[in-house]
Amino acid sequence: MSTAEYLSVLVSIVIGLGISHVLAGVGNLLVDRLRVRFWWVWGAGVAMVFLAHVQFWWSTFTVGSAVSANFFAFLFFLLTPIVLYLSAVVLLPDFEGEGEIDLKAHFLANHRWFFGFVALVPVLNAIRSVVISGDPLLNADRAFEVTFFLIQVSGAAVARPAYQKLVAVTNIALFVAMVLVTGLTPG
Repeated sequence: MSTAEYLSVLVSIVIGLGISHVLAGVGNLLVDRLRVRFWWVWGAGVAMVFLAHVQFWWSTFTVGSAVSANFFAFLFFLLTPIVLYLSAVVLLPDFEGEGEIDLKAHFLANHRWFFGFVALVPVLNAIRSVVISGDPLLNADRAFEVTFFLIQVSGAAVARPAYQKLVAVTNIALFVAMVLVTGLTPG
């Protein structure tokens, strides 16, 4: 096993924890569906967090050798899956106990934390890509990262449900466009 493969195990574990948290939350939602007031914006957020975990894993296929040479580069690389995991934690409510679970109220009560964590992802990815992987400063990825960052900051700043609906649709559309333009192959 190479050093890069060895280090990728910890990153994969953190990504797996995030995906597991999302899937467990959706499973709990299905089990407790009779006491849940669903809000599609929350569902779009859950889909985005799931897809962001998978896309991060997919896009970092070739990063291993760049981070295996330096502890701080590896630690910095590990920040993105940690931030993705925390975004899942604040997005998914606790299904324990009794009573109604209002996903709109939960989302709006936690939107600043959720969008704050999600806004960090493109920033961390851009820094990792340029500083650690040696990618060019200006490329298609940077345009998407800046746009994603600005949308997430606006989502954190504006709590109005109508605006949150716009952010949800924009995030999904932009994510699909980003994958089509920059990420159909791993690495």
